[in-house]
Amino acid sequence: MQIKFSEDIILDSRRAILLPRQETLVIADLFLGLGAGRRKRPDALPNGQQHEIWERLLGLLDDFKPRRVAILGDIKPNQGHLEDEEAEELRLLFRKLAGHRREVVQVVGHPERSWGPSLEGTGIQPMDTYRVGSHTLMHRRRIFVYPRHDPPNGFWINGGLHPLFAVPIGETGSEWLRYPAFLFTGFALVMPSFVSYAQGWEVMQPERLPKQARAWKVVGDNLLSPLSLPDLPPPPESLRLITRPPTKGRHREGKGGEA
Repeated sequence: MQIKFSEDIILDSRRAILLPRQETLVIADLFLGLGAGRRKRPDALPNGQQHEIWERLLGLLDDFKPRRVAILGDIKPNQGHLEDEEAEELRLLFRKLAGHRREVVQVVGHPERSWGPSLEGTGIQPMDTYRVGSHTLMHRRRIFVYPRHDPPNGFWINGGLHPLFAVPIGETGSEWLRYPAFLFTGFALVMPSFVSYAQGWEVMQPERLPKQARAWKVVGDNLLSPLSLPDLPPPPESLRLITRPPTKGRHREGKGGEA
């Protein structure tokens, strides 16, 4: 499903933004396959979900046929290093992304940390911002106050802070569901992560958003539904933070004899 946000911006329920005038596809935190190192962890992405990520990506490329693909954030965790079979995985990914002579650009918060063997020979040079038409792409995780955008008729498109809203369901509203979402603050269009694992851990609190804010929740891959932010009640305290899954094998040798 697609929603026409403006004349030159389309929101896609497959967690992507399309800029038709610039023939550009924008996705955030691709993390395709999550890499060999990631698969060693107990909370590794199931194979079925990896296939679903490929299907969404290839479907977007086939449907939209962009001239340019903009990736906001790392292509894989710890992008500056390679483990095991990750090199072959990335070569396959870049062949798909750059097919039909597509340009591939990457925008990250710290470009110097993202360069390494994973990008050698790809022609991709990570950058901290990238202008597309009148808008500017960025990847900032902790940014709530955006600098004034130039030109004023454009705005920031941020792929580093992924909106997540808790919505009451049922007649009594005693049950809640969390939804990833697109969020427009009036100054920036903030997009969900391409993979659910990276969607974020902090639920947005509607009462703290600007009055002009608008949001659209993502339901599966086929539905975008507007959220009425003024009517959305504050989420229960228990839902405001999502507990990260435990990480096996990470122990700190610290003070007091901890191991």
